[in-house]
Amino acid sequence: MKIIILLLVSFIYTNTSYSNDYFHALELFNKRKINQSIDLFKKVASDEKHEKRSDAMFNLALIYDNGFGIVADKTRALYFYEKASNLSNMYAQYNLGWKYYNGESVNKDVIRAFGLYTAAANYGHPKAMYNLANMYYNGTGTVKNLKLAYKMFLNAKINGIGESGYYIQKIAKEISPEQLLVLENEFASLIEEKIIVPIVEEKLED
Repeated sequence: MKIIILLLVSFIYTNTSYSNDYFHALELFNKRKINQSIDLFKKVASDEKHEKRSDAMFNLALIYDNGFGIVADKTRALYFYEKASNLSNMYAQYNLGWKYYNGESVNKDVIRAFGLYTAAANYGHPKAMYNLANMYYNGTGTVKNLKLAYKMFLNAKINGIGESGYYIQKIAKEISPEQLLVLENEFASLIEEKIIVPIVEEKLED
């Protein structure tokens, strides 16, 4: 699933909204002043020194992609997704990867999707980790690799993607016990510790 909400859309009002164009743009968006919001996001996006530059680009991509208050413009959305991705915005990388994987508004390209998911996963995007794990598991856009699939599913699981557990168990059944032991030892830091329940001996009454 794509990310279809603006970053910080539930922005909490502070005085910084007047001194920072990015937060002011968010405030305008929340007030449904979309065109004014777009103008400010573009101003931030064009400022190479602005710390929120890639976030502004990502928000512009979302507005154009989903038609938030305007007519959707997939071409402009792709432009800003690409620009934000090139600035290492993991949310843009994930959404762009999703588009290439599914062939939405672009020619389907699973190899490109694999690269974008890899980049987003390296920056800590949980869903990108999960999708990347599936690509390793199925050999989509890359060579099938159960070892890396296992590692990425573990990463996704400890980052909140619960459905990863199904594939972790599935891989454990598809490989030999010896291979599983090697994986468990190699990725021990990613495996949740088991809770050892103490055995309580009950004294039987005579």
